[in-house]
Amino acid sequence: SSVLKCTRPASETLDFMHKTAVAPESLLSSASAVRPTWGSAQPVSSPWTGARECGSLEAVVAVYGAAAPEAAARLPVATAPRTHKEHPFVFFHQRKTGGSTIRTQMVYSAKKHSLSSWVPCSDKVPCESYYAPPHPPFYAVYGGHLYWASVQKALLRQQGIHVGGAATPQMHCFTVFREPVSRVASCWSYRMVEKKRRLGNGLDVKNVSAQQLSSHHTLQVKDLASYSASQLREALATGMSHYGEGCNNEPLRILSDAGTNEERVNRLTAENGASCGAAGWSMDVVGVLDRTLHRASRCVVGVLERCEETAEARACT
Repeated sequence: SSVLKCTRPASETLDFMHKTAVAPESLLSSASAVRPTWGSAQPVSSPWTGARECGSLEAVVAVYGAAAPEAAARLPVATAPRTHKEHPFVFFHQRKTGGSTIRTQMVYSAKKHSLSSWVPCSDKVPCESYYAPPHPPFYAVYGGHLYWASVQKALLRQQGIHVGGAATPQMHCFTVFREPVSRVASCWSYRMVEKKRRLGNGLDVKNVSAQQLSSHHTLQVKDLASYSASQLREALATGMSHYGEGCNNEPLRILSDAGTNEERVNRLTAENGASCGAAGWSMDVVGVLDRTLHRASRCVVGVLERCEETAEARACT
């Protein structure tokens, strides 16, 4: 049941393309150490009261950032109960954050401690599995590119709790963030360039308008460095691999309720958080970001690039 206790960069949940080709510095700088709410039957209520309105993304980040000192102070006294089926361990694997190695070690450790595990690409669990199994047999360890909502539903059933309302299952959870520009570049290279996947009819992005890109996904896959800032912003919002996978807003994809709609989550931040109903949706990007950060605050969170802080935080537990 020993896992890394690390720091949470609340602002890094918002990926890469918020206003220009690079996210505002204010969205990349703040960080806090988090004590997970082990065993809480109910999550702490969200501190952001305006989450259901179109508004400032920076305001959401500021609210969570202001709570950082208190969260850091609680870290040394955090104690996790032992993992078992009634209080399982869940790894929410954000793509391109080094999670494959963690999953391998999870399976090994689960077997070593005689714990049942459900991890895609291991023990005959199909690799293309994104929903936790909602029916028996249940497990003590889960890990993968799992949507938070599917895990919550599965564990509520597993623990015999009524599925609905504000009920929250007992669990330990862990996720890893990565500096957004680095993560997006790695994702794009892997999905769009290395795999030679094309979108739409494969027209060269330099010869088509932004409207064509948005409407028809007529983007030929290129290295990110070949795009201008405006082209890159549109490419990340509309770019999909052959299998319908995007690279934008990965934390929102895994931890919010928007992740099952790949196209929607890919475009969530394209409108700068200020417009409702863009592309025919009620975007509620502020609410999505708020929910993502709120759920992340229930977990132990690692940061790929911050090994020293990870080790320091781990030493406190």
